[in-house]
Amino acid sequence: MPVNTVHGPIDGSQLGQTLIHEHIVTADWSMRMAFGEHYYEHDVIVDRAVAQFLRAKQSGVRTVVDGTPVNMGRDIGLIREVAERTGLEFIVSSGFYYQEEVFLNWRSEGEIHAWLSRECEEGVSGTGVRPGIMKAACAVDGITPTLDRVFRAIGRVAAEQRLPIFCHHHIEVGNGEAILDLFEDCGVTPSQVVLGHSGDTNDLGYLEKMLRRGCYLGMDRFGHCAAGNSLADRVGTIVELCARGYGDRLLLSHDLATYFGVFGSWQDFKAEESAEPAVDFTFINRQVVPALESAGLASEAVRAMLERNPAEFLEVD
Repeated sequence: MPVNTVHGPIDGSQLGQTLIHEHIVTADWSMRMAFGEHYYEHDVIVDRAVAQFLRAKQSGVRTVVDGTPVNMGRDIGLIREVAERTGLEFIVSSGFYYQEEVFLNWRSEGEIHAWLSRECEEGVSGTGVRPGIMKAACAVDGITPTLDRVFRAIGRVAAEQRLPIFCHHHIEVGNGEAILDLFEDCGVTPSQVVLGHSGDTNDLGYLEKMLRRGCYLGMDRFGHCAAGNSLADRVGTIVELCARGYGDRLLLSHDLATYFGVFGSWQDFKAEESAEPAVDFTFINRQVVPALESAGLASEAVRAMLERNPAEFLEVD
């Protein structure tokens, strides 16, 4: 099945090296409207993002899945502009993040389903850009009553539209089975689901249990090694999972953004002299790929995690 990008549907064979979970920005629209240039400036972001993603392209990246959902400041115009200026393929997401939104608390599953179905069928916000992936998320509180309705709406849309789901989950909660059970109840097969941020743990028992269900694992936070699970430990876990025969179910990414509007100071960000952070969208090609190969993985196996696996995941049968 073709994969929806901002440029239109393309065959999975055209995706090339794919980063399965990144962001250009996570910058809330209400904050933008309320605080303007004290919180966010479009032109600054565009220029920084284009520079960063051009470097990613030069390192070998061809496709980026922007995992920003509706309530984290998804900006289709921005994504399309960066795509046009870099020549990269971008895949946009439909769905919601895990915060208990007052605008969702009293909505029925049917209402949420109708909203998401419409943008998947007609395009987002009148742009004609159709999402190529659904985004769901739960955190330390697990699947709350509100999130249960949101997850079921997302699952139904994914089943009907034949779209994959990226599900942000907090690995310390370990509720991957509950997530997969819920989505299966909606008609979604485990092979349509990636349990995001699974690379934050080295609990091989948990990870293998999830893989036996048939889902994909997002080894997708290589942009945050310094603040959590180390590069060496993440690499070691991937190598061991490959040795156990699960290399075809692992997806690599950074979970970075040009600008994370959920923390930090906009003024500090804007004042940075260099738009080239030490850890950027080239980090996997510069550091992770060599580390995986040095740890014993064949280059073909590493390349498959960046090319074949994402294509197979995004092309829902």
